[in-house]
Amino acid sequence: MKKVIDLTYDIHEGMTTFNSRWHPLVSLKQLGRIPFEGRETKEISLGTHTGTHVDAPLHFIQGGSSIDEIPIERLIGKVTIIDFSHLKENGAVTKKMLENLQLENNILFKFGWGKYWGLKRFYKDYPFISKEAAQYLIDINTNIIAMDTPSPDDSRIKLDGDLLGTEADSPIHKMFLSSGIILVEYIANLDSISVLDGWNILIMPLRIKGADGSPARVCLFK
Repeated sequence: MKKVIDLTYDIHEGMTTFNSRWHPLVSLKQLGRIPFEGRETKEISLGTHTGTHVDAPLHFIQGGSSIDEIPIERLIGKVTIIDFSHLKENGAVTKKMLENLQLENNILFKFGWGKYWGLKRFYKDYPFISKEAAQYLIDINTNIIAMDTPSPDDSRIKLDGDLLGTEADSPIHKMFLSSGIILVEYIANLDSISVLDGWNILIMPLRIKGADGSPARVCLFK
């Protein structure tokens, strides 16, 4: 191994999290202290989709597999990094953009969206994957789809009210997860990579029994 690049955001109080009633803020509470208890210990409270994280099928598919049921051998391997940072706000990845590319079964989309990390803008107007492109990725037996945005879905879909839980709620998530594709969101540090070829990816979510997802340490290596 000659080079490793960490693609993981730090977890800390006050960090960017999805603004919804079902997603908590990050809390770090001091427990043990070296001057008093002889050791440092903290209590951590956070959602399963905090920071750089993996979505298990259970996230959207009732009865789907949980994060601890994803075989570890599926979380490491050669990866194709696709630079779509030229896409404009709300730009869609289409099937035509993908079908002439030589793709590994692990794909990392670089949209250049990390520049908005820490801002409310991070959750608005990011590029997304069209339904035809999603179906193409399913048809070619893609294993992992990772991205530096919060979601593969169109951010203009309003996740509130009567829409929640319907077919129109996060349709690309549902297409990928129902097909067994592993989703990795909030990828960091992609702007530090100038040469996109020749990388492998390693994804290590916490093995939380029965969970719908987990924060993960993610890196590229060659």
